[in-house]
Amino acid sequence: MQSAGDGLPDAGPGTATDRRVRRRLLQRAARLFPAVVARRLARRYLQASPRAPLDASDTRGGMRLIALGEDTSVLRHPAREGTTAPRRILLVHGHDGNIRQFVRLIRALQNAGAEVDGLILPGHSGGARTVCSMATMVRAIQRTVGALGPYDGIIGHCVSANALLFALDEGLQAGRVVFVSCPIELRTLIRLGGRQYGIGGACLESFVHRVSALGAPYLAETPWRPLAQRRHEPMLAVHSRHDYAAPVEDMQSLQATWPGARMVVVENGGHNTIVNRAPAIKSITAFLTQG
Repeated sequence: MQSAGDGLPDAGPGTATDRRVRRRLLQRAARLFPAVVARRLARRYLQASPRAPLDASDTRGGMRLIALGEDTSVLRHPAREGTTAPRRILLVHGHDGNIRQFVRLIRALQNAGAEVDGLILPGHSGGARTVCSMATMVRAIQRTVGALGPYDGIIGHCVSANALLFALDEGLQAGRVVFVSCPIELRTLIRLGGRQYGIGGACLESFVHRVSALGAPYLAETPWRPLAQRRHEPMLAVHSRHDYAAPVEDMQSLQATWPGARMVVVENGGHNTIVNRAPAIKSITAFLTQG
């Protein structure tokens, strides 16, 4: 399975043999009881993998943790010392991702005179594994901007970019927006996640439906083109040429639909590792802090 932040299922604990046995049992159950298995897997899919909570090592160099309630918090990274009137950036990690993925990008933004608020989504702070659906992400973004905004720019990685699009359509204000590795065709991503569990047929289709329904009213089948056509904010899409989870062609369609949008395609780097690639970091930093 893939690394954190991709919205895809993890491999789970145990040896390779243990995982193969569990996979065969799951596939058998999916054939016999497709609706039951789909319902259980949908909730598991929307739960972040267990990880160590933030501690003192994460709040060095003037960083501080701001609790916003409802299991939502922000790790604030100050701008470079001496910066006056810094640009204010909100960075939202992907589902099953974490703010530690973005150390190099955050540092580049700080050095360019930006203060960066790293939003920690519900269910991702090391506590209980709770469902973090599309609705959860949209509300967390809205809650953060309402409490700590306005922001000069907002970055969304993976499905958080989709959540950002929903939030913008409901009136969220942002000076500029950046979509990184955005799987704009959400059903395609969810179906890929189901296949990685090893399910297919009726169980897979039920799984896709249930994952979507858990995010209501922000359903995976909601047409994204009308939402993009209504946008006016400057938008930069940053995408890997070889993104296994979100085809670059889909994002090219989004760029063509969003008025005035720009796009940078990174030749090296994957769905998650793109956030540490120099071309991506340089493009995002310039877009959000210059001009």
